[in-house]
Amino acid sequence: MDRIEWNDSYLLEIPEIDNQHKKLLKIANDLYEVLSNEADTYKVEMSKVLKGLTDYTVYHFSFEEKFMRKYGYVGADAHKLAHDGFIAEVNRQVKNLALDNRNAGLAFYKFMVNWILVHIAKADHVWANFVRPKL
Repeated sequence: MDRIEWNDSYLLEIPEIDNQHKKLLKIANDLYEVLSNEADTYKVEMSKVLKGLTDYTVYHFSFEEKFMRKYGYVGADAHKLAHDGFIAEVNRQVKNLALDNRNAGLAFYKFMVNWILVHIAKADHVWANFVRPKL
């Protein structure tokens, strides 16, 4: 699998959320870079990326959930459950990825990119379509 590149088809047309999604994909690509390098600093670099991923997903998901609730989106609780599932999977993978297990890392990268893109394309577009007219 190659690095993921931003595509404007991912836009929700809510600039702050779109910028946050771009940042999530950048973090995914940071993970890809660590996995692609043969550097002796794998553990250190992977730890930095994973810390950034966990911190940023918590920030972004919290922001998005508050945003949905602010505009009365009725599916906010179900959306939060999807976010919680992603965070739980990230937390499960942290221990495996801190070791020099590039196969597990690549599998996680694929999971992460797929989850983010499908989540944006489906679930996020639904709530964005609801919220946008209220902005």
